[in-house]
This record gives sequence, structure tokens and C-alpha cells, in this order.
Amino acid sequence: MRLPEPADLDRLADRGWPALEREELGGWTLRAADGVTNRANSVLTCGEVPDVEAAIERAERWYRERGLPAVFQVSPATSSDLVAALAAREYREHSRTDILVADRAEVVAARARDTSAPISTADTPPPDWLATWWAVDGRGGDAERDIVAKILSAAPALYAWAGTSGSPDAVARLALAGDWAGLYAVATLPAARRRGLARALAVALADAAGGRGVRHLWLQVLADNAAAHSLYSGLGFRPASQYAYWTERSG
Repeated sequence: MRLPEPADLDRLADRGWPALEREELGGWTLRAADGVTNRANSVLTCGEVPDVEAAIERAERWYRERGLPAVFQVSPATSSDLVAALAAREYREHSRTDILVADRAEVVAARARDTSAPISTADTPPPDWLATWWAVDGRGGDAERDIVAKILSAAPALYAWAGTSGSPDAVARLALAGDWAGLYAVATLPAARRRGLARALAVALADAAGGRGVRHLWLQVLADNAAAHSLYSGLGFRPASQYAYWTERSG
């Protein structure tokens, strides 16, 4: 497959995990969701602005009005002028992340070993889907969990789970964006690990997405997560881009 441009991947990921509040600033997008998750509370910078310094100051005011630090998502599609300006302002770079892509058919063809657990998919998650994901990857209390539920429901997606709908052992979500789809929220409870559930969920979602016109998949994985890289490489995913977050220093 031909690798997509970094800017296209940035915009796809934005569609897959949409912020609850948005404002356009030239070619940038200011995004906020009460501080829950980096993506939904950062500036999407894959476009151009006429004056980088003025745009940074506007973004800082916008986040300050919401009681949040200014955070910029920086990728190969970001202008070098912005990177230099953030460094000069002593912003902190963190959460380096790789974006991987694959042909949907190749993922479907990857053999998932027997998981001894039923795999189910649906357009909407069962009531306890979010409870499983939150138990593994949640950050915060009930208020933050409610915000994540709103983010999840703000974009079309397919949901998968292993085990019973009332108490899933593992879960995953596939955000639908035209002929692309993005894998998010892959989580397995500690007691159910090392059974191939994450792999089985990814294959099941790729298979189900065929009926939605999906041809290609993307996902994000932290650059230092060797286990996840190994898993997704075995499913046919390969590196296509990367990004990191730059957060203003407090004080």
C-alpha cells in the first residue's frame, strides 16, 4: 500500500478520537475535552498559520480560559517554525508515539490463535465495555469516564469484546473514517492476558469493517512499547508517521 501523508494521518486520528470542543485557528485546530486524554486537549498543527508566535499566544489564552495547559501535537506535518518556537518557550516534549498502517485484508488474513473466548462485534458497545477499558487504561474518576464516553460516541465506530458482554475480558474499538479505520482503546484485563485476545479483537474488527467499505487501517502506539509493536507488526502493520505532545511548563 502507498503510505499516506503525515497530515492526512493526523486528521484521520482527529476524526477517530474527536474533542468535545473545537475552534479553528488558521490551519490549526484548538481542541478541548476538560483535560481528558492528550489528543482531545491539544492543538492539531498539521496546517499553516500566518503568524506562528501570535497563534501560540492565542492558543495559550484559549486553554488558560478553560483551566488547561497549552498542548501542541507535533508531527512531521508540523512546521519547523512552530517546533523552534515551542522549544524557545521551554515547552516539554513527551509521549512520543508511532502511527502504523496496514491493509485491512492483510490484517484479516492474519491467523488469530484459539483464544478459548468468544469474540463479538457491534456498532455500539455493551454497557460494561467501557468498564473493562477504564479498568486497564482509565485515568481519573467517574467525571473523566463520562467524558470519555462522550468522545467515544462522537464518531462512528465498531466495538469488539472477548468473553461475555456483561463482563468482557478484553475490548477494542475501530473508528470509521471513510475507507480508513483506526484501532483504539485496545485493553485486556490482567487475568486474561497472554491468550491472544488483543490480536483476535483486531482481526475481528478488521473483518467486520469490510462491510463498511474500509480498505486501510491505522493505529497509534507509544514508541517505547516493544510488545505492542511486535503484536501489530505480526498483523501486517508498518510505520507511517509519528508525533509527540509538547506541553507548556507550569509556572
